[in-house]
Amino acid sequence: MANPPPAAAQDPIKSFGRHFARTIDMFTLPAVVIQAGMEYDPERPAQDYTAEERRNNASWEALLRMIPNLAAMLMDANAQQPVTRISAALLSGGNAARSDDTRSIKIAIIEWLSDSLKQAKVVLHPTNKSQRGFNNPVTGRLLCPIVLDYADESIRKLLETHQATIDGQPVNGSHWPVFAFDEQRYNPAMPWESFLRGRLVVQGFRHIFTSPSSAVADDARDANRGTRTGNAAIHGMTKVTPGSIIYSATQVHFALSSATVFNKNNRKNDSIIFYRSLIDFFEDARLAAPVADLLEWWNRTVFPTYYQGPQTAVINHGLQQMHAALQALADEVQDPVQPAGPA
Repeated sequence: MANPPPAAAQDPIKSFGRHFARTIDMFTLPAVVIQAGMEYDPERPAQDYTAEERRNNASWEALLRMIPNLAAMLMDANAQQPVTRISAALLSGGNAARSDDTRSIKIAIIEWLSDSLKQAKVVLHPTNKSQRGFNNPVTGRLLCPIVLDYADESIRKLLETHQATIDGQPVNGSHWPVFAFDEQRYNPAMPWESFLRGRLVVQGFRHIFTSPSSAVADDARDANRGTRTGNAAIHGMTKVTPGSIIYSATQVHFALSSATVFNKNNRKNDSIIFYRSLIDFFEDARLAAPVADLLEWWNRTVFPTYYQGPQTAVINHGLQQMHAALQALADEVQDPVQPAGPA
């Protein structure tokens, strides 16, 4: 019996495409990012570019850090249509990553919500999403904008029938939902202190970047000790990026919702609106300090091994003693003790 042919090695560019979608930009076409980066003129004032152009150039710079020889590959005169080929490979990898994560989190979130589902006597199908969203009290409460009182029956009815409004505007993904916050720390006067610190967002991140088992670990040590090599380890990722937090939160949002299609071109899809609103949050200059605190919190939480926060100076007492001895010898050489003369 003939041996089966060896499995084809994965295109490394596709692997980078998966990581790019998960950590930098979930939806923008790589070809657009590459073109924007290659046309960007650093000599021009930044204000001459639109916010989208600046964002695409930042994504291009992140892609260059991810693939150090990318610029040379794109300019290779001996390669056939390198820009088209590399863009297509990056896109293929990104699409595959998004599809894989959407499918797996849709199933995993049932386990993450098992206690609440049992208490509410709600059964969710692992693939059919018709009973999710505002169609049951568990996912409904988590998707409810945090500024609304889900305990109010009239609010629940309006949400179920998609008639709820806030300040006269229909509720959508930019009205940030309960699950995105650490509810125990939520303070309406300073909402940024608990924003994007919700348990489900962290579980989503760990599921994607560390391992599925780490998302349901009992304590922090186990959560950062996956049973298999995760995507973060594969790509040497030791710090979060805004894109990785946004990606994780958006995947959780979609898993909770009753929407069946995850299409960036559907501008009425609450998960897409949610995604774009998170980009605005991270780019808002007035929120630079809270964003910095948020990133530090995430690094401390999901990458504790690599986290280096504010350091307290540690005195090396042994080295200090040796320095003192060296100084004493130097002083003796410069000013030797003169022997006493005859009395």
